[in-house]
Amino acid sequence: MKFDCAKVSGKLDYVRTITPMKGGYKATISIDGSVIPNLQMTSQLYEELEIGDRVTLYGIFKNSNKKEKNDGILYGLQKENGVKAFSTQYRYLVPMLLAVTAAIAFCIVFVAGWFPSLFALIFFFGEDQNYMYNATVLAVVEASLVALFLLWRAWVMFSLTSDPESWEVMAPATLSSRFSKFYK
Repeated sequence: MKFDCAKVSGKLDYVRTITPMKGGYKATISIDGSVIPNLQMTSQLYEELEIGDRVTLYGIFKNSNKKEKNDGILYGLQKENGVKAFSTQYRYLVPMLLAVTAAIAFCIVFVAGWFPSLFALIFFFGEDQNYMYNATVLAVVEASLVALFLLWRAWVMFSLTSDPESWEVMAPATLSSRFSKFYK
């Protein structure tokens, strides 16, 4: 889950390869001659994009070593006249989905981890009076660690989207170099 929150500014050259998806579009855009492919955006933000305008795009971009896996989500934009538009539903939706996933992961890891924990405790410490209790405690600890990791990532996402102005400023060419040439 490596991602960067970045601001990219420049003149919008074009918006191409538009693929409709639920609630928005996936497009390839060009800013100052640098192509940024696989950019997901809501319908509202797509309608705000005007070719030839100077814009600042606020995006959440995946930062994978495999360039063909990188993509981005347009979180907001600011036009040259100062008008800003943001997809604030991402601020709440993504952390909520991660919290639900954390609860589900807790349940699955608890059930899946209880039997191996039971056998490991019996193997290492033998059968004593508390081996069932100890296996349950160990399974709860394992499941809690998985759930806490997902809740931590949800908190990171929530806190990063609270102040887009503090995001790293990135040159369009630098951002474009993260993506595979196949998409350009």
